[in-house]
Amino acid sequence: MKNNPFSLDFGGKPKLFISRMREMDRIISTFLSPVPSAHMFMILGARGNGKTVLMSAATEKLLEDNRWIHVDLSPESDMMHSLAASLYQKSRKQFSKLKLDVKIDLKIASIGISSDNDERYSSAYTDIDAMLEQLNEKSINLLITIDEAVNSKSVREFTIYFQHCIREGYRVFLLMTGLYKNIRALQNNKTQTFLKRSPRIVIAGLHKTRIADEYREVFGISEKEAQEMSDHTCGYSYAFQILGYLVFEYGKRKVTPKILKEYRLILEECSYDKIWEELSDKERRVALAAAKAPDNVRVRDLREELKMESNEFSTYKDTLEKSGVFAASSAYGYVNFALPYIKEYICTKEL
Repeated sequence: MKNNPFSLDFGGKPKLFISRMREMDRIISTFLSPVPSAHMFMILGARGNGKTVLMSAATEKLLEDNRWIHVDLSPESDMMHSLAASLYQKSRKQFSKLKLDVKIDLKIASIGISSDNDERYSSAYTDIDAMLEQLNEKSINLLITIDEAVNSKSVREFTIYFQHCIREGYRVFLLMTGLYKNIRALQNNKTQTFLKRSPRIVIAGLHKTRIADEYREVFGISEKEAQEMSDHTCGYSYAFQILGYLVFEYGKRKVTPKILKEYRLILEECSYDKIWEELSDKERRVALAAAKAPDNVRVRDLREELKMESNEFSTYKDTLEKSGVFAASSAYGYVNFALPYIKEYICTKEL
């Protein structure tokens, strides 16, 4: 039996995925330009919409050229320490592989040893600067990736340093993914306002026709049958993987009641529980009112039920759209849900 081409992993790059060529081309062409118009992209989108997949695909494409070095940083780590240590190790390995006439013999012993934070970070800045200067001399580019950035001290320290790198003309590029609320909180810090000017790529849902085409090819089903399967996903990237995985595992060519039940349970446990947890009390209140209302409910009717002024309601509606709960494509003056079966999920919740 063939291996299942779909994946249940959240955040990883699956074996079978629908590429986002326009977004990919924008990143690659910008970073490879002789005079890049931007050195970073922030990839925003709802949880499970494919932010990490896009970042991983772009990284793989750039690394096809061996004059790129890649360092992945965790927002939960001491990012300057990690950058210095990873860059030192990967530079030496890459230079050896390329047989370049360069030797980085910097001592990073002070990193992680000194108890004085100011001294430690000052040393990290100096060491990284020295390595980046040598990368510049050999026309080596550094790509840094950060998945699910948050408003933490470590991330703020790193982004301030990254801005310094751009001012110094270092060949450093950054891809950073994040949820809308986390990136907004990060940008609102007085030292991070430059991030508001950074280019964004907002990941929306996949076109259901493209999902249907993949299902038709994998399962050998008709166009109509594939479209019926696709309709269950609402264009949600993670749902595309889950549903395909289950249909493949059960050896079926369509969505049975048993598959649908398990599909909805996985969506709830692996995605919707976390999305709901991240909403504020007021956002949950708005979402619950919309869930209990008829489909395509009017904004005016929801506002009246919730006793909210227009500006207040618009704020929560906008956040729910950017969080992936409400469909941004809804007709003006109406509210619909974006994710498959999330309306039914929210209806079970209590405030």
